[in-house]
Amino acid sequence: MKFLHLTIVLTISLIASACASTGVISLGENLYYIGKKDGSPGLGISLENKAEVYKEANAFCESKGLKLEIVEETVVAAAPARLGSTEIEFKCI
Repeated sequence: MKFLHLTIVLTISLIASACASTGVISLGENLYYIGKKDGSPGLGISLENKAEVYKEANAFCESKGLKLEIVEETVVAAAPARLGSTEIEFKCI
């Protein structure tokens, strides 16, 4: 019973941490990266996860009085035993 409880707690912890954004990471002069795993079950692309990444990047640029410009987008669809994710490289112009 203890093993089952520990397994459940670890699984929930992994799923919760998988949902966390990387936050905005500087890649150099006015080039940034942000990524987020989608912790929700299912198959395909999570539009909610994708929207959250874009909102966070947009808020970062707006805090500088600038607008978001996407340089590159990578979206991985969820599949059995694999979480989906959204990653973007962007500039604030």
